[in-house]
Amino acid sequence: MNRQTLRYWPAILLTAATLLLIPHAGRAQSSPNTLDVVSWNIEYFGAPYNSGPPNKDVQEMNAKRILRMLDADIYGVLEIVDTLRFRRLVDSLGQGEYAFVIAPYCSSNTTGTGNSWTSGQKQAYIYRRSVFTNVSTRGMMRNSSAAYTNWGSGRFPFQLSATATINGVSRNLNFILLHGKAGATQTDYDRRFAAAQELKDTLDAYYNSTLNLIIGDYNDALNTSIFAGATTSSYISIVADSTDTDSYKSITLPLGAAGQSTMINFPNVIDNHVISNEVVPFYIPNSAKVRTDVTTIVPDYVSAANTSDHYPVFSQYNLSGVVTSVPPTPAADWGLFLYPNPGRSSYYIRTTQTQPATQARLFSGSGQLIWNGRLPRLSAGSTYSLPLPPLSNGNYYLELTQGNQRTRLSLMEVK
Repeated sequence: MNRQTLRYWPAILLTAATLLLIPHAGRAQSSPNTLDVVSWNIEYFGAPYNSGPPNKDVQEMNAKRILRMLDADIYGVLEIVDTLRFRRLVDSLGQGEYAFVIAPYCSSNTTGTGNSWTSGQKQAYIYRRSVFTNVSTRGMMRNSSAAYTNWGSGRFPFQLSATATINGVSRNLNFILLHGKAGATQTDYDRRFAAAQELKDTLDAYYNSTLNLIIGDYNDALNTSIFAGATTSSYISIVADSTDTDSYKSITLPLGAAGQSTMINFPNVIDNHVISNEVVPFYIPNSAKVRTDVTTIVPDYVSAANTSDHYPVFSQYNLSGVVTSVPPTPAADWGLFLYPNPGRSSYYIRTTQTQPATQARLFSGSGQLIWNGRLPRLSAGSTYSLPLPPLSNGNYYLELTQGNQRTRLSLMEVK
């Protein structure tokens, strides 16, 4: 047994003993029929130095209880320092039920090795094996010197791409985990502002039609800024696109506007979830929440500061699109008509009204996504040939989304 193992051995024994004493926590809000997403900054998790909660064993025990209560399908977690404790944390959630991946970089370290990585705050994901397949990860913009500086000296956005399958419905999703530059000075604000703009440019160039969820510790509010000299969020480039027809929706912005906070000692929602417009049809309305209810199982979470100075943030999705925040509108109200219907290999959309660029998805009658595409801007009186893939016999429906509205066009049985 080497010295490193000896250093952790008392904690291992203590953790094993205390786990036997932890009552099974109730599971809150999560559902086997939905995709449940959590981001959480677990303040200096397990740091073997004087930062974060002083008792690392209590912190680990409380984190286990909270993750069990949340029962999410994927967690984007931040400030992971002790990777051995983190592995134990994941293993405690079930017999192989979850997997995890840790970013191979952190502030002031780009290699994933050495003392600066071992002692640094790392980004990580925990994901349910039964839900996610085809998992891959990467650090975004790692070749950009500007991004290195602006994202906390190397704390690049950490991307996880995977296929999520629930109730037989699969979606290819990109999760982008952020840990923004901390601080409330002009320089801190400027670095976050530039980081957000470069991220948006990257997403616009390479991910403009994919399902993206941008989660994590933004270290700034979306409805305002922690920098007193600013009138807008340092993430305004992304927040502003929440108002147009083809970019993002800041689903936690209303929480900040309502006066909520994601920290136990700070008055703003700085931990946020933003989704691309492609995800909006699957977002369950008002499911974005600051999970202050962790105090029901860790009553001294605030008073003892024994787990984290951040609360977890939660959002929920129905991959079938049956529950959606976008209300349906009759296609005729949009001036849209589909023909021939029923048809064979070719379908056309005719419009009597000018249409903006429109997100389009073709689903089977059972809700399986068949095709995901985009219609260009269409002038009134024009006709557009839908670039659909070959279809087998069956019923389908075409869902079109424009900003806060959507409509459906049924394809009769393909012959």
